[in-house]
Amino acid sequence: MLGALEGFGVIGCIILAGFLLGRSGVLGSHGQQVLANTVFFVGTPALMFTTIASTPVSQVFTPALFATAGSALLMAVVMFVFTRARGRSLGEATVAGWSVSYVNIGNLGIPIATYVLGSLNAIPPVLLFQIIVLAPIGFAILDATRTVGAEWWRPVIRVFTNPILIGSVAGLLASITGFELPNVVADPIAMLGATSVPLTLMAFGISLKDGWALPQPGTRTQLTVMTALKLVVHPFVAWLIGGPLLGYSGHELLAIVVTSTLPTAQNVYINALKYRQSEVVTRDVVFITTLLSIPAVVIVTGLLS
Repeated sequence: MLGALEGFGVIGCIILAGFLLGRSGVLGSHGQQVLANTVFFVGTPALMFTTIASTPVSQVFTPALFATAGSALLMAVVMFVFTRARGRSLGEATVAGWSVSYVNIGNLGIPIATYVLGSLNAIPPVLLFQIIVLAPIGFAILDATRTVGAEWWRPVIRVFTNPILIGSVAGLLASITGFELPNVVADPIAMLGATSVPLTLMAFGISLKDGWALPQPGTRTQLTVMTALKLVVHPFVAWLIGGPLLGYSGHELLAIVVTSTLPTAQNVYINALKYRQSEVVTRDVVFITTLLSIPAVVIVTGLLS
């Protein structure tokens, strides 16, 4: 568990750096949005390409993926319906669905997989499922809501010109075909991709520059439901599908449940900023689930080890 705690510590330090930048004002009043746009249009597409292109397809499409994908999709649908039932917009419901299904597999997942699970084999299936399935579905809805009333082809164009989707699809094609870019092209892309995680964390830190207060009464119910779905219901459903339904046990079942117990990814907050949907609630659920996921992962590991 020391490695998992180290992972939380690294993330905390980078968030702190963003917080200090925000407090100092050196990036100006639009610094957070500039970082978010840089991540969305440059860093994350590059990271998605390099990650997917270097991952063999055989490591992705495993039977355990059904448990991971099934539990995540179910959580997203439940939260989407709940949010819509409370009278929120399609965009807000989409971001809420992401918040309970899109886990922090990219940075927290790596140290936890290394030190708790003993290998990184559980990372690629979850990561690519989120990139190839969860992200495009959400972007399709968000982009369509921004072009309501326009010609039918405008939302379609917005979806297929989404930079993150383009990077992901390009990486998947490279993985399937075995195509490799020359180093003079691949190395700059990898360097740009390496900026995605730290800039995301710093943008999140800037959002905390004025401190963090208890959620407003109007959002507490939503935030409570999101946190419970993410850290309690999501792992339980993953266990239910992976164990009793699919027959996994031991280390394989532990990997399925632990990856489902990870907190909401900071990428969801970046997307909320980009599309101007539920920024405050999304920031809060990322913050709270990140803190509470520490004991949650410890408990799950203790129960299933």
